[in-house]
Amino acid sequence: MDVALAHAAAGAGDPPIVFIHGLCCDRRAWQPQFDDLSRDHRCIAVDLRGRGETPAQPPFGIARAAQDVAALIDRLGLGRSVIVGHSLGGITALVLNELRPDLVLGIVTGDSPISEPRGGGANPLVQRIRDLGTREGLRPLVETFFTDETPAAAREYAETVMYSCPPEVAAGMLEDAPEVLGRLPDLVRLADEKPFMAIWAERPLGDPAWLRNMTKFARQEPLPGTGHFFQLEQPERTNALLRAFLDDVAADPRLR
Repeated sequence: MDVALAHAAAGAGDPPIVFIHGLCCDRRAWQPQFDDLSRDHRCIAVDLRGRGETPAQPPFGIARAAQDVAALIDRLGLGRSVIVGHSLGGITALVLNELRPDLVLGIVTGDSPISEPRGGGANPLVQRIRDLGTREGLRPLVETFFTDETPAAAREYAETVMYSCPPEVAAGMLEDAPEVLGRLPDLVRLADEKPFMAIWAERPLGDPAWLRNMTKFARQEPLPGTGHFFQLEQPERTNALLRAFLDDVAADPRLR
């Protein structure tokens, strides 16, 4: 069933920017960047299915999320947009680029699980969430997201929003992850044909070295001292990186 994604919209100016949150989060994950960049660009921040104000209508997986975001871009008439995705939202951005390359001008992934595919099979985290519930199922993972320097407000947002996610939504968002992550070599090669930037936390969730070996043009930006929610921990530095990336987009000869 089609679902119209709830979203925040603000600003004017090209290129449009679409912000996608990660696992179990909502559009507030990119709030500082949405507020800053909407001064000069048309910005959209989405709530994926079952998160924020969007109804919990299955399926919730990555492929469905990419289709939903494409439908929203079409409905709003945004045209080619810069897609910015945090964590699992970055993987959604890569899938969106494969699905509808005509809608994607450039891609930014934020500490996304981009690394060499290893094996296959079911994701054990899905069963853990179903057995223990979202809070206990996710707690070992979420606890790795923070550093000693993580501001209390950033940690409070992450824990509150993630642990409150219904188990069927949390598990559903990960159901097709093994299949999607298994296609990462192809997805990152496609992304590398356009402006592509990967921002990494101090302890990256993915593998920057692997991404470097897989791409020719991708820009990689580590943010030392940050946890997984780097954009809430160091918003001004993140904003500056996104503005620099927009300059890259404007100057990229491949887009002319």
